[in-house]
Amino acid sequence: MGPAAVVITVSLPAFLGRSEAAAFRNQLLVALEQKESIAVECAGAGPLPSLWIQLLHAAATSAQAKGLSVTLKAASEECRQSLQAIGFDPAQSALALE
Repeated sequence: MGPAAVVITVSLPAFLGRSEAAAFRNQLLVALEQKESIAVECAGAGPLPSLWIQLLHAAATSAQAKGLSVTLKAASEECRQSLQAIGFDPAQSALALE
C-alpha cells in the first residue's frame, strides 16, 4: 500500500492574535510531522496580519521541503490584498492559493 496523500483542513480562527497564532502554528507542525498536507480554510477571513502571513509562509516552506503543501482555500479579496501588500508572489512562494 503506497502512502496516501492526506490533506487536513484547518480553519483560520475568528481572531488572528498572537496567542491564536502560536496555537495555530502548533496545529500546522503536528500535521506536517504526520506527513499531512494542509488546506487552510480562509472563508470569512479579512486581511491577514503580517505575523499570520509569515506563519503560513514558513509552514508552506517547511511543507514543501517534506514534499507536502499548504494551500489557502476560499481566500477572500481582503485576504489576497493583504498578501499582495507585503509583496507575496504566488509564483515564487511555497504557499498556494486556491
